[in-house]
Amino acid sequence: MAITPDPLANNPAIRQWAERFYTIKAWTMPDLPDAGDEELEQRRAAALAELNKITVPAALSSGARRSLAGGRKALKKEILSADGTGAFDALDSDISDLSARIAAQLAVAAARDLAQAALAAAEDKFASVRGSLDQGAFTYVEGLIKAAQKSMGAAVSDTDFEAVEAQAKDIAAKADDANAYGIYFDNWASATLSLITPMTGGTRDAAETARSAQMKTAAGHSSAGDFGAARTALEAWKSNLGDEDDLAAALSFAALMDDYMSKTHDRSDFILTSAVPDARDYRNHLKNAKKKAYKEQKFAEAQALLQELIDYSSKDRGKLARYMRSFDGSLRADQGFRDALAAAGTKQKFTGTNDPLGAMADMKVWEKANRALMRKSYSKQIVKALEKKYDALKKVLAEPELSDLTATWDAHKLLADADNFDKDTGAPQYHAKLNQLFQLEKVVDDRREMAQILARHPGAVGYDFQKPVADALTAQKYPEAIAAVPAALALLRAMPAYLAAKQAAEDLLAVLPGDADAVRGTLDDAVTAAEATARGGDPAKAAGDLQTVLDGADYLDLVLAMADYRAKLAKVEKEHARTKKYLKLPAAETKLDEALQAAKDRAGTDREYGDAFLMLDTHEKLLKTVKPMATARFQVQGIIAALKRAGVASDELDPFEVKAAAAEDEARKPDFDKARTAFDQVRKELEKLSAEAAEAYEMMDGVGSNAGHSLDRHGPDVSDEDLITRLKTGKPPNAHSDDERSYTGASSKFHSPQDWLAGRELAAQAALAKGVDITGTEMAFTGDPLADPDESADFTVEHGRPIDKAYIGHKKHVRSDDSGEPIADKTYESFEEVEGLTRAYVNFIWEPEMLPAETTDHPDPATDYPEEKAQDNADYAAKYATRHGAAPARIPGRWVMMQQYPVADGWDNETKTYTNGNPGNMIP
Repeated sequence: MAITPDPLANNPAIRQWAERFYTIKAWTMPDLPDAGDEELEQRRAAALAELNKITVPAALSSGARRSLAGGRKALKKEILSADGTGAFDALDSDISDLSARIAAQLAVAAARDLAQAALAAAEDKFASVRGSLDQGAFTYVEGLIKAAQKSMGAAVSDTDFEAVEAQAKDIAAKADDANAYGIYFDNWASATLSLITPMTGGTRDAAETARSAQMKTAAGHSSAGDFGAARTALEAWKSNLGDEDDLAAALSFAALMDDYMSKTHDRSDFILTSAVPDARDYRNHLKNAKKKAYKEQKFAEAQALLQELIDYSSKDRGKLARYMRSFDGSLRADQGFRDALAAAGTKQKFTGTNDPLGAMADMKVWEKANRALMRKSYSKQIVKALEKKYDALKKVLAEPELSDLTATWDAHKLLADADNFDKDTGAPQYHAKLNQLFQLEKVVDDRREMAQILARHPGAVGYDFQKPVADALTAQKYPEAIAAVPAALALLRAMPAYLAAKQAAEDLLAVLPGDADAVRGTLDDAVTAAEATARGGDPAKAAGDLQTVLDGADYLDLVLAMADYRAKLAKVEKEHARTKKYLKLPAAETKLDEALQAAKDRAGTDREYGDAFLMLDTHEKLLKTVKPMATARFQVQGIIAALKRAGVASDELDPFEVKAAAAEDEARKPDFDKARTAFDQVRKELEKLSAEAAEAYEMMDGVGSNAGHSLDRHGPDVSDEDLITRLKTGKPPNAHSDDERSYTGASSKFHSPQDWLAGRELAAQAALAKGVDITGTEMAFTGDPLADPDESADFTVEHGRPIDKAYIGHKKHVRSDDSGEPIADKTYESFEEVEGLTRAYVNFIWEPEMLPAETTDHPDPATDYPEEKAQDNADYAAKYATRHGAAPARIPGRWVMMQQYPVADGWDNETKTYTNGNPGNMIP
């Protein structure tokens, strides 16, 4: 999602109003000049009347609101302070200019919203189609998106935003064109593979070489947005065929197969596994169609089979198949049922009448005429066919209906298992209630949303909008409960807006000046009236009524100032907490906490929200200096500890420790700018030692182990080409042969050896804090999984600074399986380049020592055993017991770092943040 810009605050024409206000700022209005000049007072009254017509709408960006509201206050002060009529010529002009600026910025705000919506739609469109695009088309559309995002970030005027909107709409159209080409590309890829499969020798090699060449040529055209030329390039491959029409036939079949799989396959599969009488006649159609296409190259016959299956698998026949599942197999013992079923089968037969809905209607007539049999069938169907549904429903229902469901189900099942199908005393007596209980599944999501609203907004509980649902459930009136859910949910959905407006009004009442009785009374009355409306069952109207009052000129400035402050506070507090996680320096943390608290006090105690906002803004700028310093310090500490662990000589390490200590002194002062520069310099100078230590660690981990490959696959010396090759072929950068493969969906590398080394050490320290000392050389073993130490320790190190770039795969290559059918491969046709990743996954595992070549007396004297490698402690203990007749009390071995790679999962490359939450093993 594109970042919504706030350029209006940086617009010079708008910023001047804020500067004007803060230049002459005074939080109390001046006393009026002495009366006496009638013309002066008339001009003053007229100016104030014009100024009072001006409001600063909430639709403007927060920056523009603050600037223009400040300008309005400045003008009011200047009007009240003016001591001569001559000043009002300029003031009247300024009032007119302010009004014009607000009108102009409203137009800008509207254009900005339209541009943002259009760009979001273009981004969503790209996300929805990118899986079908070849690399050229992917790169082309991605480039258009990035250009539009850049334009959006730089936009200031309404014409700027209008241009972005037009740009975004054009992108959406081009994405549709790219998707149409992508669908053709997919069909072409499948079709050409199926044509190549039966080829042999040089003919096949030539065809594959030509196919790759045409794909490369097509990608060149698609990367420029010329999808027609790209398609023409792919079509040119047909010259490799004896009969060029074969490509058209293969493409036609591939397109129909794609259409079948996306629109019909699920329904067809359901029908073919149902009790529809002639379903068995079509169960092999798909298999036979694939055989004729991929094995025999008879595409016309294959297409005819597939089309027949599509025609057979109609929506009406799907309805019949679902209906047929309501009949238990025991009904086949009844001749009447068999006759009705045969008649229905004839009526719905695809090669006959082909009337599945008519067949279903006839079966319903039989069903109504045979109630006793159907009660028995339905009872058995509930136990057999609905048992999975029952188990699933148990997991989502809450009390009190959960207990009722369990009791009713158990009672029904007991009677059904006893073959008691009496209408009044047997299993069927529970049919109606079970049906009602199963209907609760329809409102599970809505009830969950109701519960979430009540949990997030406890104030909504006392309005009792959820009570009709709860009362009906308690009384086991399930249809009434289900019927009551939509209305209750609609009311609860309106509550957050009402509660927010109510809180804003109450906060405003608390901060209004003591002499503002008139506006206080108006607002107090509005709160009372809104509360009555809300409790009367219309919280949406209550919120609207109250917001209308709050939007009045008497309150708007203060309400907006409070809203801006709170939004800013939430953002700053989050970044403040993140920064402290890295800082862990009491003196500096205290200074930061004091600065944040001062801003909060300015709002909470002094009720000066404008001042508090500016203080938060200053604090945010400070954090932008502190966090890079803290993360550099975080890494430097890890690097130095790692170098010590690696045994680097003190004479080499001492100079860096001295510099790090000096940087630490600057941080304690605190002088964050100097500390940041100093830590960055130390980190930079540690590159050579870090590279040497990283290589040494990897070499040591790799001895007799599969570990020790992280640098080779993800280190800073790995080229971008190697990363792309791994995505596209599966061949890792450190492959020992051309045949070695290690498939991945994201191929990444660290920026520097410092990033790699710091991550390893920080994870090692976190492991020690959890009781895993990676320097240990033996481990206790009892054979009890609950008591024995862990044999692995994994962490996600959040470095808080960019450590990596990566290539993320999107569209997979297609290959032929053993039967010749085109299937998705493990490698990728298209990929996305991302940068700035901040997390790395680190995994340590315990490796038992090799069991030596030795001679023991177990099970017989002088028994020889070869050297053996154990997979884990349990395997080591079993092998040891074979040699010695008893398990070992302790197992020798060592810890190795098996994996360390940057994490790309959940990364948003535009916002440079992770969107999938924090893993439970994250440090710090």
